Amino acid sequence: MYTQMTLAELVECCRAGDEGAVEALVSAYQGRVYRLALTILDDPAEADEAAQDALVSALNGLDAYRGEATFTTWLYAITVNACRRRLRQRRTRERLQHALQAVFRVRGGAGTPEDRAAQHESGTALWRAVNALGEKHRLPVILRYYHEMPVAEIAEVLGLSEGTVHSRLFTARERLRAALQDEVEP
Repeated sequence: MYTQMTLAELVECCRAGDEGAVEALVSAYQGRVYRLALTILDDPAEADEAAQDALVSALNGLDAYRGEATFTTWLYAITVNACRRRLRQRRTRERLQHALQAVFRVRGGAGTPEDRAAQHESGTALWRAVNALGEKHRLPVILRYYHEMPVAEIAEVLGLSEGTVHSRLFTARERLRAALQDEVEP
């Protein structure tokens, strides 16, 4: 039934909440959206997630589609934006990881393949340790070491006193040191 519909009819059925039409639309475009995401992100798992994000965004935003561009162009624009968000998140994680590695002098040079593997493992451990912090400790760490904000600005952003920010940063650093004890140079 849905294969006989025009794209405009299929979109209208999706807007009306027809689950079969939604499945047909997703099925028709999922492969193309995934391939586009894969070429941008160069990571199959991340491309799959970005493709899902893009399709969900498109379905949620069907009312915004006016037909001024082709549906594929509109969908590809959504996909590119989903990939951009993921690339920004990836860069944010990498910058935070590098900043924290510098602060904690995590071992692992970039020379031999073994060094690079050790650096990757220690970076992953560092990122896990940061994510394991509670929000009240994680946010000051991110603002201080990734965004390089002064303590006074962090206090303002978080609505805390400067003393509290200093205390939370101290506690966070101690918790990170403990979590990374095997990763940190003696």
